[in-house]
Amino acid sequence: MRRLKLRRVPDTLQNQTRSHRLAIARTVYLAGLAGLAIWVGDLFFGGMLYLRSEGLVLGEPGVIAAEFPVTVRDVVVREGDMVQSGQVAVVVSSQSVAERIANLATELATRETRVSELRIRTQMINSITEAAENRQRVASDARKELESLLQRGFLSLDKRTAAVESEFRSQQELEKLRAEKRGAESEIETLKASFALAESAISDLRRLYDEGRMRAPIDGVVSRLAADRGAVVRAGDPLIEIYGKQRFVLAYLPTGGLYDVAPGDRVKVKAGFRTFEGVVTRIEPVAAALPREFQQAFKPVERQQVIRVEFAGSETPPLFAKVKLRSPDVLPSWMTKVWNKWQQSSSEAMVAGETASSAISGS
Repeated sequence: MRRLKLRRVPDTLQNQTRSHRLAIARTVYLAGLAGLAIWVGDLFFGGMLYLRSEGLVLGEPGVIAAEFPVTVRDVVVREGDMVQSGQVAVVVSSQSVAERIANLATELATRETRVSELRIRTQMINSITEAAENRQRVASDARKELESLLQRGFLSLDKRTAAVESEFRSQQELEKLRAEKRGAESEIETLKASFALAESAISDLRRLYDEGRMRAPIDGVVSRLAADRGAVVRAGDPLIEIYGKQRFVLAYLPTGGLYDVAPGDRVKVKAGFRTFEGVVTRIEPVAAALPREFQQAFKPVERQQVIRVEFAGSETPPLFAKVKLRSPDVLPSWMTKVWNKWQQSSSEAMVAGETASSAISGS
C-alpha cells in the first residue's frame, strides 16, 4: 500500500517563539528612544525645571591705583604672579607730589619764621610792659597830687591839664602793648595749629607716596597690568588688577523658572570632567549684563540675575575658568514639594476613609 503524505493546513501553523535577540534589540531601541526624548526635553525645557546656568570663577578683586597723577618707572610683577599684601608691585614718580611737598615745606618754613618773629616781639613787649606799667602809675600819682594842689590853690590849671594828658598817654601805650601781646600770642597758637596740620599733611603725603613704591593691597594673583613702563596715569586710574586667593563663582540665574534658589542651597559646579561642591551665598537683587563669552554674536545683550556661589571644599578650578552649575537633586524642589503634598493628601484621604468605614461598622 502506498502511504499518503500529510499536508499542513495553512490556518493551523504552529506558534513561533520570538527570538531572544529580537527582544533585547527591541528593548534597547525603546530605551534609546526614551533616552533621546529625555535628552531633547532636558535640552529645551530643563532650564525651566531645575537650576542650570553658567558662570566664571573669580576672586575678591583688588586694585593698585594712585591718588595722584604718576609716571610708571618700573613694573615689578607680571600677569599671573602671586603677590602678598604689602609687596611692592609698581614703582612710580609724581611731579605733582614733589611740588606739593615742596610747597608745604615752604609754607612750614614761612610759618616757622613768622612764629620766631612773634616770639621775639612778645619777649620785647614783656620787657617794656613793666616799665610802661611803672610809668602809668607815676603819671597817675602825679595827677592826683597836682589835683590836690589845684584844690588848695597852689597850682595853675594848665599844669593839671598836662598831668592828665601825660597819664592818658601812658595808659594808652600800656594798653596797646598788652593788646599787641595778646594778638601775638593768639597768632602764635594759630600758627602752631596750622603748623601741625601742615606737618601731618606732609607726613601723610610722604606715607602715601612712599617714594613711589605702590604695594599690593591683598594676597592674590595679578590678573591684568593696566599700565606699562613709562606710561602717564591719571589719578584714580588702576595700575594693576589683583584677584584674591579665595575663589567663588559668579553665575547667572535665569528668571521665570519653576524652581526657587535661596542662599544656602547646594549646587554642583562642573569644570570640564571635574565636579565641585558649591553653596549659594548671595543672590543679587538686580539683573546684570552677561559677560561677552556668554553672549552670541548678532544678538542683543541679555541681562540676568546674578548669584554668588562659594566652594565647599579647598580645591577650586583655576581663575577665570568657565564653569557650569546645576542642582544636585535628581528631582527639582518643586516636584518634590508636589510629590510630598500628594502623599500627604493621599494619607489624609485614607485616614478619612478608614474613619468613615469604622463609623459605618459601628452603626
